[in-house]
Amino acid sequence: MAHKSGQTGRKSTAVCVIGMGNVGLPTATCIHEHGFSVYGYDIDKRKIIGLNPITAFHDWSQIPPCNAYIVCVNTGWKDGKPDMSNIFDVCNKIALKEKGNTPLVSVESTVAVGTCRKVAEMFESVCLVHVPHRFWAKEPEKHGVVQERVIGALNQESVIKAKSFYESLGISLYPVSSLEIAELVKITENAYRYVQIAFVEQLRLICEKNALPFEEIRRGANTKWNVNLLEARDGIKGDCLPKDIRYLASLGDAPLLQGAIEADEDYKEFLELCKRKTKSSG
Repeated sequence: MAHKSGQTGRKSTAVCVIGMGNVGLPTATCIHEHGFSVYGYDIDKRKIIGLNPITAFHDWSQIPPCNAYIVCVNTGWKDGKPDMSNIFDVCNKIALKEKGNTPLVSVESTVAVGTCRKVAEMFESVCLVHVPHRFWAKEPEKHGVVQERVIGALNQESVIKAKSFYESLGISLYPVSSLEIAELVKITENAYRYVQIAFVEQLRLICEKNALPFEEIRRGANTKWNVNLLEARDGIKGDCLPKDIRYLASLGDAPLLQGAIEADEDYKEFLELCKRKTKSSG
């Protein structure tokens, strides 16, 4: 399958990035900067306005067949379980558009374990990989699109095609043995970060209860070579960490992870109480 872009100096490989949010937009920009013809897709019209030089649509029928599809849509937590509906919806769209072809489909979204295997079943033929992003919007220069990532693949053909594509972007890949391993690696990364933060939050609550200086204790502990306690700030926010620790905990008995979730909830209640006391005293 070779879809010519018609743009002078552009690579013949056409790439569609699905989801023009915090991860998808910089991903599409990076791919365009490396000479590929890029199409963006998002169901939210507001996210595709003014994206020149990237051609973006909110109508799927306007997306031409492409060689590669990079899936960067949001995943969620609904009714006490992982919600992969966005992933399945867009991958079904790709499967119908590419019937009879073998595109590269890379799921970069964070997904529950087993999701990519279900995606593979939607296709007659596909090169499917899971290359979860590690993009951090607060420091895009240091922790942006181009950094080492893990890759899990459906088969060896998928590995070869994906490596060729990602290496052309300057992204090094660390192969793992299956799609499921790559899925678990990603949620492990975020769950581990959640637990680190929840630990210092609980430590601060213990210090408050015993009238001890949390910051002095934290700095003192951090003088040991293998200790690096984080700051206790304003609770664990955003979508990723709270969602992903629940993905991991849903795989089995996880009292430590559940305890971390409860510790963060207790800490947020403490902060809210502090705010109310400040307002009433002011």
